Amino acid sequence: MLRFSICPAFGVAAVAASLAAAGAQQPDVTLSPFLTFLPAGSAGPMTGLALGVAGGPFAIRASGHISVRDRSSLAAANTPATTKPWGADVDAIAYLESFNYSPRITFTPYGFAGLSTAAVDSGVIRVRQQGWSYGAGMALPLGSAVGVFSEWRWRMNKFVLPRSNDAPDPANEVRVGVTFRVGGGGGEGHAVPVVTSSDGEVSLAGSASNGGTSRLLTTADQYVGTPYRRGGTTPSSGFDASGFVRFVFARLGVILPRASRDQARVGERVRTDWQVIAPGDLLMFQDDGGINHVAIYVGRSRIIHSTETGGGVRYDDLSSERGRWFIDHMVAARRVTPDIRGLLLDLARGYADQVGNNVDGPDHAPRVNARKR
Repeated sequence: MLRFSICPAFGVAAVAASLAAAGAQQPDVTLSPFLTFLPAGSAGPMTGLALGVAGGPFAIRASGHISVRDRSSLAAANTPATTKPWGADVDAIAYLESFNYSPRITFTPYGFAGLSTAAVDSGVIRVRQQGWSYGAGMALPLGSAVGVFSEWRWRMNKFVLPRSNDAPDPANEVRVGVTFRVGGGGGEGHAVPVVTSSDGEVSLAGSASNGGTSRLLTTADQYVGTPYRRGGTTPSSGFDASGFVRFVFARLGVILPRASRDQARVGERVRTDWQVIAPGDLLMFQDDGGINHVAIYVGRSRIIHSTETGGGVRYDDLSSERGRWFIDHMVAARRVTPDIRGLLLDLARGYADQVGNNVDGPDHAPRVNARKR
């Protein structure tokens, strides 16, 4: 078993760092039901619920757990007693770098340390033990507000979990659960701020018919891997953000303006809310003092775009660490449908004389690590 010399002060320092990070942006609030399994000598699993508050790469989590089934033990004078053991933990968590193994799979490893209490309580006996623990885990988002996690914990006291007096002394446990975001914004599964629209809100219909959206996304997918080039508008020369979006829509017969700030003026305004945004919608991001980046929403918290910090056309998961930059800089969404093609053509002609001097600059999102694939 792994042994480390860790003092509880580590947990206090991590908590302070978490609070400082949370102060910079609205923190995430999550609820996580879970099951805990004891590999050594367990009579059954324990069920629990955790409440977490995250800011940046740090989080604070409080959790409680209780045995799924009653357990029997011997009290004074060998009197049988039925108990339902329970325990509680307060942990400081540090999330590490996220790894992408496909456009749909992003996982984030993390480490944690904290303080704990455990008890066996009945009408006849009461055993209580305090201690501390540490461990590591892995989080996998399944959408913008739901994810799963698993972790391994080592507990540094005689009673790993409250048990009968003569039970074995397990030193570790495995925890698995589901995480639901219930408030906040900014990181994994983060909500997007609502942008007030004087033009009103639109329905949940996609950018076009389902067939049109499918053709749009299929066309965009064909150019994944095309390198980034500022001012680029073709696969052979490379794309910048708006050049890529304009090229993809042109393949479907829809002509958009050249720059992302001008693309943000066409189509229908969409409220920046994941309950409204649909696959095929254009997402606009503010950088360098104005709208300077655009992406196509794919669904399931993913976008496809040409990004300088990502090396070219690629998918990005908005619930990843890198995705936080795009969430924090998103300011508008537009829905482009074939029904307004004539209007788009007219607008494109109006912006034609600006093509040479009105192109997008590079984004400033965290750069993609070479280890990611």
